[in-house]
Amino acid sequence: MRDQDKTKLADVLNDARAKLPADKAATHEDAEGVVGAELTNNPNLTTYPGGVAEAVVAAARLNQEI
Repeated sequence: MRDQDKTKLADVLNDARAKLPADKAATHEDAEGVVGAELTNNPNLTTYPGGVAEAVVAAARLNQEI
């Protein structure tokens, strides 16, 4: 896939503050979506250690325990 055909993070985050509620707790579904996106956009089909997916998974896990 050519770089110009890929969805850019800036496209996704454009006006995110206006579209998303403040302080939304991360959920299991959120974590699955972020992990899936990270896997899809990595040619090695792996997540990045310490990356966004790992952070959202940890947040969702903490939110579930509360």
